[in-house]
Amino acid sequence: MTTTVASQHDAESILAELFAPDTRPDPYPVLRALRTESPLIVKGGDLVIIANYADCQQVLRDPSVRNDPKLSRLGKDHPERPESLLFLDPPAHTRIRRLVSKAFTPRVIRASQPQIHSIVDDLVAGIASKSEFDVISDFALPLPVRIMCALLGIPLEEFDDFEPAARRLGRVLDFNLVVHNDDLDDAEGARNELMNYLKNLITRRRGDLGEDLLSRLIQVEEEGEVLSEGELLATCVLLMVAGHETTANLIANGVHALLRHPEQRARLATDPELGISATDEALRYDAPIQFVMRIATREMQVSGTTVTPGTAMLVLLAAANRDPAHYPDADRFDVTRGAADHLAFSAGAHFCLAAALGRAEGAAALSAFAGRVIDPVLVPDSVHYRPNVNLRGIQTMSVTHGGVRLR
Repeated sequence: MTTTVASQHDAESILAELFAPDTRPDPYPVLRALRTESPLIVKGGDLVIIANYADCQQVLRDPSVRNDPKLSRLGKDHPERPESLLFLDPPAHTRIRRLVSKAFTPRVIRASQPQIHSIVDDLVAGIASKSEFDVISDFALPLPVRIMCALLGIPLEEFDDFEPAARRLGRVLDFNLVVHNDDLDDAEGARNELMNYLKNLITRRRGDLGEDLLSRLIQVEEEGEVLSEGELLATCVLLMVAGHETTANLIANGVHALLRHPEQRARLATDPELGISATDEALRYDAPIQFVMRIATREMQVSGTTVTPGTAMLVLLAAANRDPAHYPDADRFDVTRGAADHLAFSAGAHFCLAAALGRAEGAAALSAFAGRVIDPVLVPDSVHYRPNVNLRGIQTMSVTHGGVRLR
């Protein structure tokens, strides 16, 4: 494998800085440094950091690249993964994704639109009664939670029964770069809690099938193939963990960007049709999923660097999304940019199955915040980030306002 400009020591230091708690509020200077040197070889050649847009696209779309950490030379440090779309490779991934796609159809997404806007109306009305509100608990989180519960047919009052476990399980998406044995043990316990809840929910639903997504997943069939019980459970766990937290983080990160760029907030307020464009820009500018891991299964060239089979590749989506070689003035937040080709939803075989739903929720929420919350002001020192590195999200963020415009 060829060497890069940065020494092993420098590369390891930069990588360590990315995962340091002090970097959480603003990882982008570190990501810029990693992108400048990308591809970067670390851990004695067992890990390569991919950080510019073109290289990330190449790796994500290469059909020979795999997702299973056990295929890497670092694999011994990785726990066993469930039968989730998140960790599978073809042909198993292809089969399960095809079946899930038959249930998670564009019609399901379209049918959710009126409910999305109704929930946003309710949340804005709730904000009206408060002179100061928390963006996450009062706005960003309730929307995807209520949509996810409606999709899966989960009684909203049961959300508190599994939400803490879903958050604990999301911690392992930091992979083993910062995850320790205690985290893995806790995540396994959280996964078991979710599995037990879902087993009970699925049993109840089998006796009373409806039009919700869970009923569709139970019944989905193609050429005699169905989802096994384990596949069904793992798919539902993925929807519960990623389906609400990543969208909540998208909305919160987007609101934060709008608050720091009032001219962009005003632009969106005067043109609600920019909702999808603003959502894509929020995803590009401050991605709720910062990176993914991929494994080389053949010798490949990435920007002149030879990557050998078994090498793990840390694909920094958030760094690629700020690559000035692809996005002019990439560190500027611009709701009119039209950055639909961002990598926040990944690319290739593992492109996010729920991207259209996330975009719809983000567009409704960001347009409403920009157009209906009057004179919002970020309360100083109120922004606190969650400890997660990969699932980048704000834990609390307080805003005052001068009233709201109700429909």
